Amino acid sequence: MISIPVSDTSHARIRRFSRWLCAIGYAVLALGFAWTALSGHRNAEAILKDAVTVQAPVQLDRIDEHRRKGRVSHEYQFHYQFSVDGVAHTGTFTTSEDNAAPYLEEGAQVHVAYSRAQPARFDRLERLQSQQRLGDVLGRLSVGVLLLGVLVFVVYLLLTRKLFVPRAPAAAAVP
Repeated sequence: MISIPVSDTSHARIRRFSRWLCAIGYAVLALGFAWTALSGHRNAEAILKDAVTVQAPVQLDRIDEHRRKGRVSHEYQFHYQFSVDGVAHTGTFTTSEDNAAPYLEEGAQVHVAYSRAQPARFDRLERLQSQQRLGDVLGRLSVGVLLLGVLVFVVYLLLTRKLFVPRAPAAAAVP
C-alpha cells in the first residue's frame, strides 16, 4: 500500500480531519440506514393495515451469474402479476440460488398483499410481514449500524496509520 510520509504537525491535522470526516460520514450513513429501515416498516404497516392478499403466478425473468475469486453464484430475477378491478399490477423480486427453488417449480405462486385503499401499494406478503415486526427491523438495523461503525473505524485507521504516516526522524550523522 502507498504510504505518504508527512510531518508530525501535518499528521496531527490529518488525524483530526479524518476523525471528523469519519464521524460525519458514519452519522450520515447511520441515519440513512435508519431512514430506509423505518420507512420500510411504515410502508409495511400501511399496506397490512387494510390488506387484501392474493396469489400471483411467479415467472422467471433471468438468471444473472456472478464470478468472484473463482466462485460462481447465481441471482434469480422473478416477476409476478395480478389484477385489481381490471388494473394489472406487476412486481419483481430477486433471490439467491439457495432461495429460488420454491419459485422455480411448475405453477409456483407467491402471496401478495396490497392496500385496499391504494392497490398500487403492494409487495410480497412474507417481505411485508418481516418488515412489519419492529423488533426484527431494529435488530437488523442495530447489526448494520454496528458493522458500519467497524468499517468506519477501519477506514480511519487506514487513513491515519497506513496512507498518511509520520515522517521518520532523520538519522544522526556518524563521525
